Amino acid sequence: MVFSLIWGITGTGYLIQESIDLMKELKNEFKDKINITVMLSKEGAVVVKWYKQWDYLNEVVKKVKVENTPNNPFLAGPLQLGKYDLFIVCPVSANSVAKIVYGIADSLITNCVAQAIKGGVIVYLYPSDQHLEPIVTSRPDGSPLVLKIRDIEIENVNKLKKMEGIVVLSDFSEIKPIILQKFEK
Repeated sequence: MVFSLIWGITGTGYLIQESIDLMKELKNEFKDKINITVMLSKEGAVVVKWYKQWDYLNEVVKKVKVENTPNNPFLAGPLQLGKYDLFIVCPVSANSVAKIVYGIADSLITNCVAQAIKGGVIVYLYPSDQHLEPIVTSRPDGSPLVLKIRDIEIENVNKLKKMEGIVVLSDFSEIKPIILQKFEK
């Protein structure tokens, strides 16, 4: 049996390379026993290219789907019907978190999150802007960039944590154990 993982990426550069590195690690570890589909919001695609990770992502993952509209490529239906064993979005931008919290499903990923939840599918989200302390991320040239997290972003993540059907991951290190746990089932 092949484990089917769908991984969403929105428009934030935080942990982009680390996310792709984890996908590569999973592919190397499980070979043909894992099938990873990556869905990118329009802004997710822009950021992946800006950070010069486009070629790397496409080397690691054979199925990379970029948003044309909120329902194209059509992934919401297969998600609702359980065609994927696990749905993770990492990283999730503050903009996408706000949209999810307020029920705005106007991008591929926010629509898929809404439709998956309606279909009883648990969605695992790793928001980039979720801790009070500033985050240190990288610029496209690799140099560090310190970002202050605004109060509204913390408020939205706290609302997200209370939403039915959503599990908010507070640390990137939580992702692989969740994948392994679901894979072993």
